[in-house]
Amino acid sequence: MKMLKFSFGFWMLFLVISFFMAPTSNATSQWAKKTGIPCSTCHTVFPRLTSFGEEFLKNGYQLETTYTKNWEEAFPIDAGGVKLDNVDNIFGFRLNLTPFKLETNSFQKDSGAVKGSKITIGEANWAQMFIAGPIYKDISFFTELEYAPSGFKMAWFYFNFTNLFGSKLVNFQVGRITPLEFTSFPNRLPQLPAIKSEAMLLKSSDGTGEQSTDLSSVRPGAQYFGRTDLLTWYAGLTPGTDPASKDQFMDYWAGIIYKLPEELLSGFGGSTFTLHYYKGTDTKNTGISVPDLKQVENNYTRFSPQINIRYKDKIDIQAAYILGTDENRSFKTSGNTDFKFSGIALQAGYMPNETMHFAVHFDQYSSKDNLTSGTNKDKPVFEFMRVVPVATYIINENVRISAYYEKNLTADRFDAAGKKLDLVDRFYVNTRVMF
Repeated sequence: MKMLKFSFGFWMLFLVISFFMAPTSNATSQWAKKTGIPCSTCHTVFPRLTSFGEEFLKNGYQLETTYTKNWEEAFPIDAGGVKLDNVDNIFGFRLNLTPFKLETNSFQKDSGAVKGSKITIGEANWAQMFIAGPIYKDISFFTELEYAPSGFKMAWFYFNFTNLFGSKLVNFQVGRITPLEFTSFPNRLPQLPAIKSEAMLLKSSDGTGEQSTDLSSVRPGAQYFGRTDLLTWYAGLTPGTDPASKDQFMDYWAGIIYKLPEELLSGFGGSTFTLHYYKGTDTKNTGISVPDLKQVENNYTRFSPQINIRYKDKIDIQAAYILGTDENRSFKTSGNTDFKFSGIALQAGYMPNETMHFAVHFDQYSSKDNLTSGTNKDKPVFEFMRVVPVATYIINENVRISAYYEKNLTADRFDAAGKKLDLVDRFYVNTRVMF
């Protein structure tokens, strides 16, 4: 117990010292270097985008004034007629470190001991090398190579083809993308990057299918989108988790986003409302040469209305409702019935000045179907609830330190012997750097 108190006090002292001794200066991210504008133009508390940053993303990382007037100036190198950019302008790094974490009910000395708290010190989460930006007028790309203790992986990798035929109505993304790229609550580039909305991460068929996917994670695919000042609409398709389809089906999605203009409600300009729909087919036993073993299908849908309320880039509220249906979640050969679940996600942030950000995250989900036997009879097949208050200090526009407290509010559940399962709460400090 003394060690726990010492560790907690040490890291609180570390945070306080960092708050008062940290310098303030302009950020050095790749797009800031290229455009000459500060990171705060496109980000509030990075990686969260401002409304301007969202339009910059949709426009293929191009400033509209630059590329409509004299786009050649954005490529300072002319190699015999080939327009090239300085490598520094498209090359960057991100670092993610958790220097301290305390988890309750996570350490057990032996089978007869009561579970206690576990401390983690100096957890190196990942380092990312990302290369992104326009490579020609209206052609851009984003790649993200991540190195974590588990090894290397290619997270995001896509090309953008924007403003085709000189029109904002015709744009395409292709590669490893997310269906929620432009929505009000994308579960990517969030205010609180150390946590995600768990309801958006629930996989079709409980993850047991050949191409089980969730609502928001990266996947290979192609997406069309069009935009005006008020509306953005999009539609895409994917074979599932792998570029080469493992079955004969394609998943597809579509949505529309309304953006509130500043002149309609002063201070709330850039607020959005989204309707998103996803439909897919998961399979099992595809391509197996076993007599009488047939391919089994699970058709599933996900529907998510979302809203984002912004007020002068100081208040940022994002909320989403997720409704999911699996027609054959367990891959039964006959007698299957619809399996349904619902969930909500909420992030509300307040940024009183350029160095502080306070926020709370709440998410919850549960199945409509209940268990019919066992010690958890009449309880939902699955359920989850938590609340996470977070305080962030922005040392620089590209350096942030955040203190998270995850409080698990899930209803009591029991093991096979009828013993109540322990809930795990977490307190941790997370540091993120982008340069």
